[in-house]
Amino acid sequence: MASNNALYRLWLEFLGEVLRQPLTMSRLYEPQLLELLAQSFNSAVASRNQVSPTWEDHILSCWPRDIIPNDPPGGYDFSQQPLLRWFVLTGRTGPQSYGRVPDELASDYQKGVWEELSRPWGINHQLSIPLRVGGGDHNAYLLSRPDRDFTEQELALAGLLQPILTGLSFQLDVAVLQRGTVPKGSPPDLTIREMTILTLLSQGLTAEALARRLAISPRTASKHLEHIYRKLDVRDRLMAVQNARLLGLLAPTPEFQTSRRTAY
Repeated sequence: MASNNALYRLWLEFLGEVLRQPLTMSRLYEPQLLELLAQSFNSAVASRNQVSPTWEDHILSCWPRDIIPNDPPGGYDFSQQPLLRWFVLTGRTGPQSYGRVPDELASDYQKGVWEELSRPWGINHQLSIPLRVGGGDHNAYLLSRPDRDFTEQELALAGLLQPILTGLSFQLDVAVLQRGTVPKGSPPDLTIREMTILTLLSQGLTAEALARRLAISPRTASKHLEHIYRKLDVRDRLMAVQNARLLGLLAPTPEFQTSRRTAY
């Protein structure tokens, strides 16, 4: 797991970026949220899952994108999934890992069936961070990896992040309900660091100034800028900021909104 100081800084930067933007733009940040979760827990896959009261499982979002199917093949009965059985049968709402589910709640047979199903996607070991449990759908962020269970330290980190993730999930729900206000189309997959740099560019900082702000070398800052320009298909900082506003990655300024209305 990344060092605590670096990890906390990444989460604070990410939350700062999300909270600075209009509420309806939160939806654009979910791929970055999932990527940060995967990085924080050294997991291969991060997803937001929803299980209905009738045990129908749906993957609402996933990182990396499309790495596992939205619905498992073969009509798997999710009432037999060991980690879900833990939450339903115990009524507990804190984070839990697959390896900590006791045998009395999920038999060796039930675990074997799940492991055989999940093995092709490398998601045998899972850590679930519930968002809402009971009274309807079961919503959770799910971290998955193929080789080992999650540690006590990682479980403690999940507990610290749980209220933050729950709050962000509410913002995502609002963004989906008001998705008509968000520009259509798939935005570029900018990393959290790239989004931070893009925001600083929109504030007028030069490459040298943003390097000092982020405590990185000018060479590293230039590399980030190259990646941003390539992903946005632009050649300079002005075009990068303008294109980012068009895509909804940055909040539009009053002048930008006026120019768009005038153009139509």
